[in-house]
Amino acid sequence: MLSKLLMPAGMAILAILFLQLFATHSPRVPNTVLKDVTYFNFSDSTPSIPVNVKGYKGTTLTKSMNEIHFTSATDNDYYRTDTSNRYCFLYVETRVDEFLNDYAKRVPLNLSIVIDRSGSMEGDKIKYAREAAIYIIEQLKPEDRVSVIAYDDHITLIQASTTVTDKQLLIKKIKAIYPGGSTNLWGGTEKGYEQIKNNFMPGAVNRVLLLSDGLANEGLTDEKAITYKVQQYKDKEGITFSGFGLGLDYNENLMTGMAESGSGNYYFIESAANLAGIFSKELNGLMNVAAQNTVLNIEIPQGVTVEKLYQLPYTHIGNTVQFNLRDLFSQERKGILLYCRIDDRVNQSLTFTSTLSYRATRHYQLETLVNKNIIYPMPGLEKYEFAFNEKVIQQAILNQANENMEKAIAEADQGRYEIAQTISDKNNKYLQQNNHYVTGSPELKKLKGEILSYNAQLVSTDTMTVSDIKRMQKSTKEASYKIRTKKQ
Repeated sequence: MLSKLLMPAGMAILAILFLQLFATHSPRVPNTVLKDVTYFNFSDSTPSIPVNVKGYKGTTLTKSMNEIHFTSATDNDYYRTDTSNRYCFLYVETRVDEFLNDYAKRVPLNLSIVIDRSGSMEGDKIKYAREAAIYIIEQLKPEDRVSVIAYDDHITLIQASTTVTDKQLLIKKIKAIYPGGSTNLWGGTEKGYEQIKNNFMPGAVNRVLLLSDGLANEGLTDEKAITYKVQQYKDKEGITFSGFGLGLDYNENLMTGMAESGSGNYYFIESAANLAGIFSKELNGLMNVAAQNTVLNIEIPQGVTVEKLYQLPYTHIGNTVQFNLRDLFSQERKGILLYCRIDDRVNQSLTFTSTLSYRATRHYQLETLVNKNIIYPMPGLEKYEFAFNEKVIQQAILNQANENMEKAIAEADQGRYEIAQTISDKNNKYLQQNNHYVTGSPELKKLKGEILSYNAQLVSTDTMTVSDIKRMQKSTKEASYKIRTKKQ
């Protein structure tokens, strides 16, 4: 049962979340600890900030190289040593300005178009799917590569990976795709991965594009297993993934998981008539890549435990959290928020080193941007209460509120609409009680609007049709995904 939420706006930082801190008394400062943590929960025991926030003079570091901007900040330049609330947030973001590749010199594309041809694709769905695939073919250059796979319970290689030198032949083969049996979603997707892997193009955008309107009911169907494979293809083979969910009957949880694990995009497309436009949006993004082989490393100082990490898939390497971002596209943002506990025995300055390395497509040179965020021990309030960073606090609220919305969505998925409504109502109050931060953040304003919209729909589930509920769930999940991944 959820209980009271955040205190007044000025008291917001620690009230966002709570953790049981571990009391130890060994004189030795522990090594860095990196671990996976489950969701935070609201509780009556949620601690509040012992002082009112008086100033926002916290340090924000930004390094830039042409259109690439690399920013990092902690929620405060200090941590308290006279309280049990020894914690900090670290927010790291990459941002790309508008970047338009010269068409003649743009990064080549190596795509695999995977089309669901199961029986449910009969009619307009398969018609518009063919048209969308043909649109992609028409936009590609001779030096690009493409493969086309169609799947139902059987996997058919419509076109093995080839350079785009005979568009009419490719189009003819796509027009011959017709719907058939059940849905071996992973079988078709993996065939797409194999085509790209066997014909991998260094320096190109190597991506699988999956279109499906149904549930994975043949071959490998386990969501976790599929998303793990997608991440492995991204991390080890350099192949990314975008998913296009068509209609109201596909598994959006699987599709969003694959998109996030594959560092690509996810689209909910209710009407098949919108397919060509969505494929056009995806292709336009792929043609304007500003950086490739992008890796973010965050080095965690000794004596600090990463209790929670929001947003992107990651790996642990010693005392470093690593994010394999792959390609960065025009006007794209990627943000990572870490919640860290500082051990009771620590009483010295702590340095978080964030390193962004990538190959810039502007000049095909390797670039490295480094930020070092230092927080200092503070036994009192003299400097602490004036050194908060409002932008980091906003990101903490954003991620917690979005996570709460996802909890409500999960309850609604199980038909527990009253519980979902309770969570959603309390989440709305959570944002209302932090209105000071919401009003200054376009992201939080957008999220608040989505929560209010979801609230209104949850109230009416008794009178909704099955299709209405499916539409509500899919559209809200897409909104949550876009907020979580900072998609336009």
